[in-house]
Amino acid sequence: MKNNKNGGNLHLTLIHPPALMAKSNYSTITQPPLGLAYLSAVVMEKGYTVEVVDAVGEAIGRFENWNENDEFIIQGLSINDVVESINPKTDFIGITCMFTHSWPMVRQLINRIREEFPEKLIIGGGEHITSMYELVMRETLLDGCVLGEGEETLLDILNAGANQEKWADIKGFCFRSPDDGSLVVNPRRDRIRAVDDIPWPKWELMNPMKYLDSKVYIGPSTGRTMPMLATRGCPYQCTFCSSPSMWTTRYWTRSPKDVVDEMVYYYEKYDATEFQFQDLTAIIKKKWIVKFCQELISRNLNITWQIPVGTRSEAIDQEVADLLIKSGCSYIQYAPESGSTRILQVIKKKVNLDNLMASVDATLGSSMQVCVLLIIGFPDETPEDIAATFRFIRKLALKGVHEIAVSCLVPLPGTAIFNDLKKDGYIVLDDDYCYWMAGATSLTMVKSWNPAISDNRLRFLKLWGLTQFYLLSWIFHPSHALSIVRNLFTGKQQNKVDRVLREFIEKAKILKYMKKQHSDSTVSTTIE
Repeated sequence: MKNNKNGGNLHLTLIHPPALMAKSNYSTITQPPLGLAYLSAVVMEKGYTVEVVDAVGEAIGRFENWNENDEFIIQGLSINDVVESINPKTDFIGITCMFTHSWPMVRQLINRIREEFPEKLIIGGGEHITSMYELVMRETLLDGCVLGEGEETLLDILNAGANQEKWADIKGFCFRSPDDGSLVVNPRRDRIRAVDDIPWPKWELMNPMKYLDSKVYIGPSTGRTMPMLATRGCPYQCTFCSSPSMWTTRYWTRSPKDVVDEMVYYYEKYDATEFQFQDLTAIIKKKWIVKFCQELISRNLNITWQIPVGTRSEAIDQEVADLLIKSGCSYIQYAPESGSTRILQVIKKKVNLDNLMASVDATLGSSMQVCVLLIIGFPDETPEDIAATFRFIRKLALKGVHEIAVSCLVPLPGTAIFNDLKKDGYIVLDDDYCYWMAGATSLTMVKSWNPAISDNRLRFLKLWGLTQFYLLSWIFHPSHALSIVRNLFTGKQQNKVDRVLREFIEKAKILKYMKKQHSDSTVSTTIE
C-alpha cells in the first residue's frame, strides 16, 4: 500500500452496523454497504490503511431478538461482536447509519464502542445522521458527524486528525466546541462534480457475494448480484424525500463507458451476472441512457441489470425501452407516488401521469418487468385524492403492469413533511418515532400522520389498494398469477412480488427457529 504525506501510516476502521429489521416488514433492504466501499476506495487512494467491519455480511445468517422492541430482530454480528472485531491499533473509527428505524440500535453500538475505545476519534455519517445530527450528538459520545456526501469530508477529517482547531475549517462536518462543548455546525460542502474521478468501490475489503446467502436483495435476485451507482443525487425537491437533505439537488452522471467498465470488472472478478442500480433516479437524460445502453450492447456481455429503487419516466420512450431490454435491463420501477394531480403538486412531485403511462406502455411493450411505486397517507390527502390513486391503480392493472407497491407515508427526518409535522407538534423525537419509520413496507405496523385518517383506516386503504390491483391483474392477465405460483415453487425471482414471497418464507424460517429456542439470547442459523 502506498504512503504519502496525507495518509502516512494512519489507520481507519469503517463499520457497517448490524441490520435492524421489523418482523412484519415485507421489503427489507439487505445489500452490501456501497457507501463504505466508496469511502474505503477514496481513503486508500490517499495512503491510509482501511479495515471494514461489515456486521451484516460477516454473519448474514445470524439473527437475534432486539430486546428494546420485540417487533424487531437483528441480522448480523451482535453489538459485542462488532466491538471485538475492531482492530485496537486503529486511529479512527467511522460508523454509518442510513435508516432512522435502526438508530436506537446504532446508538447503543456507538456508545459501546466509545466505552471500549475512549481515546479513539469516532465519527458518524449516513442519511439518518445527516438529517438528525443534533439528536445524534446529544445521545452519543461521537466526536463529530459527516453531513451529506462523505468522501472529501472524511479525507479532511483524517488529515486534521485530533486537532480540533482545524475542524472549524472542515465543510460538511459538525463537532463539539473544545471551549464550551456547544455544537459547531460548519457550512455544507459543495457536491463532487467530477464523479468519474471517484475511484470504484473497494469491495476487496469485504465480501459482497456473501449477501447472496440471504436470498433477499433490494430487487429481485436473478443471479450473482452486485450493487451499482451510475449517478449521484437528484435534481428534484419532493417533500417526502430525504435526498435534498443528504445530497442537495445536484445531479451528476458518470460516463457510460466508466460505468460499463466497472460492470465488466465485477463480471470478471466476482463472476457477477446481475447488477442492481441503486441511484436515486437513474434515468433523467435520454442522451445519457441511450449511450449507456449502446455501450453495454457493444460489449456483448451475458448479464442482466435492473432499476429496483424507482426512476423517472420522461426519457423513456419506445426507442429507449427497446434499448433497455436489448442491453439486459430486466426490471424497472417507476415512482409517481400518487394518482392525484393535486397531491403531486402538494408534494412537489413533478410528474405528468399521462406521460408516465406512455412510458409504462413502452416498457411493457419491450417485455420488461414493470413495477409502479405509490404512497398513501400524505398529511394533506383527502378521500378524493385516495380515490384518484385507486383509479390510477386499476388503470395500471388493466394495462398489464406486473406489480405495484403501496407504501404508507413515513415522515423521514430531513424532509419538508417531517419539518412541518414536527413544527405542528405531531412528531416527538424519541425511539418510538424511529421504530415507526420501518412502517412504510409493513402490512400490520401502520401509523397515520394524516389527522383525518386513523391508523386502522390507513391500514385498510393500503390493503384495499393492493387487493384492487392484484385482483384485476390476475383476472385480465392470468399469466402474471401463474408466473408468481411457478416462481414460488422454483425459487426464481423476476420481480419484487417473487422477492417479497421469498422474504416471507425466509423470515418465517428465522422466526420459527428463534421461537423454538425459547430464549432471548443470540440465535445463529444459516438460511437454507
